[in-house]
Amino acid sequence: MATDTLFVIGLMIVVSLTWGTLAIPHFRKRLPKIYLIARSWWLMLAALCVCYMIAKITNNTQYFQYVQLQPQNPTQIQSLSHPYQWLLITFFILIGLRGSYEIKRLWCIDNKSRFIRKLQARGLQPKAIADEKNLQSTHSYARLNLLDLFFSGIFILLIISLVTLQQLTWQREQYGVLLFVLFASQFNDIAQYLCGRLLGRKLFKRGLAPNISPNKSIEGAIFGSFFAALLASLLGIWLTPFDWWLGLLAAYGLAVSGIAGDLLESAFKRQHGVKDTGTLLAGHGGVLDRVDSLLIGVPLFTLLYWLLG
Repeated sequence: MATDTLFVIGLMIVVSLTWGTLAIPHFRKRLPKIYLIARSWWLMLAALCVCYMIAKITNNTQYFQYVQLQPQNPTQIQSLSHPYQWLLITFFILIGLRGSYEIKRLWCIDNKSRFIRKLQARGLQPKAIADEKNLQSTHSYARLNLLDLFFSGIFILLIISLVTLQQLTWQREQYGVLLFVLFASQFNDIAQYLCGRLLGRKLFKRGLAPNISPNKSIEGAIFGSFFAALLASLLGIWLTPFDWWLGLLAAYGLAVSGIAGDLLESAFKRQHGVKDTGTLLAGHGGVLDRVDSLLIGVPLFTLLYWLLG
């Protein structure tokens, strides 16, 4: 069995066991937010892993027939050898469509007001913030500024980069690279959260970016990114063809850029006066809240992987 397949199966087992443990009434009552986060993680990973596993299915008959007739076309050969890879591409595109809807909803004054009331009804939005930020306007849409345009452009670039990275890793038969990038970026969120809870404000009194994201600590950023990069680099030795030092460098770059992407999305949300961009994923918010750590690192990694690979 391929290493990337083993990784996907192992990851789902670990996340399923974690969610199952937190679902026990005793733990669920004491850690309700962590339970919701684990459930949302499981749902997102289950969707991604199912799409990934189906995309890896090969069609050897068509593949060998085409190679014998036209061996000079690697793109067509790749699509025939993995005829269901469109499912993984569709998954990324659906994320893009949902994220674009969440952005547009904050631009539309009426939709934004209804969304804020929905967040307040679920106890996810402090009324003080909403009353201060929810501007009254006679126009249907808010006037966009540079942050809106920049954030939207970065998000669109992320979706293009995910599709491009998938195509590159499939062409080069380095499937684990895609998993490595996603894991290094996403695990950084968990590591920062745990390190922030354990060490937050014990070494540094000031937060990481108090005007943008008051809950983020310097300790969480430093130690979280370090441990996330260390674990991801160890998995990179198994999943990727990179040397250990290159894997460590890539993993740390993804972790640090994940912090930058998180702060960028926090600035976007603060500008619009909302704590979450959606309610699709309980405990996480919307799709934008889930992919914020990918916003900067994935496009940069994809560019370097394309140029240097």
